[in-house]
Amino acid sequence: MMKKMLRHSLVATMLVSTALITPALSYAGTPKPHTETQSQITRDMGDQSLASVYQQVSPGVVRINVLKKSYAEIVDEEREKKEEGKDFYLPPDERDDDTPDKDRNRDDKAEKKNEEPKYDWQKRKRNGSTGTGFFISSKGLIVTNEHVVRDGIQFIVVLKDGRRMRAKLLGKDYLTDLAVLQVAMPEGVTPLAWGSSDALLVGDPVFALGYPYGFDQSLTTGVISGKQRQLSKGEYNPYLQTDAAVNKGNSGGPLLAMDGRVVGVNSALYTRSGGNEGLAFSIPSEHAQGIVDLLIRDGEIKRGWFGIAYSEVKPGLGPLLGMERDEGMLIHRAPKDEPAYQAGIRAGDVIVAVNGATVTSRLHFRMQAAEATGKTTVTVWRDGGYKSFSLIPDDMDEAKSRRRQAERDRILGKTPEDDGRKKVMGLELVPANEKAWEKLELPKGTQGLVVDRMEKMGQGDQAGFMKGDFITRINETKTATPDDFESVMKKAIENGDPYALVYYKRGGEDRTKIVDTLGMVDLADY
Repeated sequence: MMKKMLRHSLVATMLVSTALITPALSYAGTPKPHTETQSQITRDMGDQSLASVYQQVSPGVVRINVLKKSYAEIVDEEREKKEEGKDFYLPPDERDDDTPDKDRNRDDKAEKKNEEPKYDWQKRKRNGSTGTGFFISSKGLIVTNEHVVRDGIQFIVVLKDGRRMRAKLLGKDYLTDLAVLQVAMPEGVTPLAWGSSDALLVGDPVFALGYPYGFDQSLTTGVISGKQRQLSKGEYNPYLQTDAAVNKGNSGGPLLAMDGRVVGVNSALYTRSGGNEGLAFSIPSEHAQGIVDLLIRDGEIKRGWFGIAYSEVKPGLGPLLGMERDEGMLIHRAPKDEPAYQAGIRAGDVIVAVNGATVTSRLHFRMQAAEATGKTTVTVWRDGGYKSFSLIPDDMDEAKSRRRQAERDRILGKTPEDDGRKKVMGLELVPANEKAWEKLELPKGTQGLVVDRMEKMGQGDQAGFMKGDFITRINETKTATPDDFESVMKKAIENGDPYALVYYKRGGEDRTKIVDTLGMVDLADY
């Protein structure tokens, strides 16, 4: 209930000045070791005041005015991609700056923003937006957010003193929400220097520079409120959280330590009102630098793809897997045509290390997988021991396009009512029979339960099961009959076990699912 209340009360807002949009994803590099904390760096500044630091760094922070493609131009591009056989459809939350976050209440005004323009002139109209950026090189390189430049056809950089110049887009990446522009380096401007986000401690003072709501350059101060934060769409990014006031228009601007070095790139805020409420999020500097270098060099980011669905081994789940401690990523799904399965990895395995580096969290594993190129060693826990597999990752973008086209779940037809079926958790479970073996292409005699029907929004539905799923085991108990399934679940609820681990097949693929039994009252459908 608390989680539901939070989803409806918080708005994830990008900081571009013209729109409410969701926070972007990010991709991280491996953290670099540091021996000096930011607090020590700040103490070494001596008597240098914030006003003095501001005077030094402020010329390097710029406003970015963007002229965006019209609705008609975007649609034409998508149609052209379709004709060329490319991945042509981009969901609104990946393309439309006016899309509200899926976790907040969608009011009528927000809904209207996403409607197709009614008149031809509206479809042809090119809109503008504004954000912030900052120089990082004497070659005229400027860092900003991807959502600032998204769908842009013209970029005008405005310096603090009012000078204006056209910029060229060198590269951008949606999953990191980072982009790089380039201009002819103006006279009298000194690029900003990267600082150490790893060295920051919660409580360290910081300040932000940007152009909120179209105002001239503004400075706000605060502290680091948290590190390693994850947002609803920040799967590859351990955000810095700060209470320094940032608002729409601050997108892409720097978050700076008191020595004037950039420790973060301002990217998103959570708000109920649409403005700053002390919850702002920045992409850490060490996280961003490697991405920026790749964008300058290649214009895009390539990421590794293992082709699995997974979740953290939660506290209390380890013993069900025969592990001495709760660690690693439990694989729920390993499709046969993906790299992990082809390497020998299966649903039910627990990934504990990649290339010898221990998996410490879900976020950490995402970064490890994304950074993997070429031959990669993956260590898993299976059947009471550790095993290593050699895996060659696919390219993430190509794999996702292929997966979207191939994702089809085969649904079993209606079976007779006198076939031993029983309803548990709102699922009508049927022992495997000739028809099931044929439909699922399983060897005759394979034991298991077919989910033949299910109550909409019942406990089984909410747990994520689907019609056609073939359940083979719960924890260590094979499920040949619905009574097997029911007895194990009842025992888990009565014992107060936190989870039950269900092994099943869907579309011919082995999968696992964690059922939260501690939150269940009984097996009745309610």
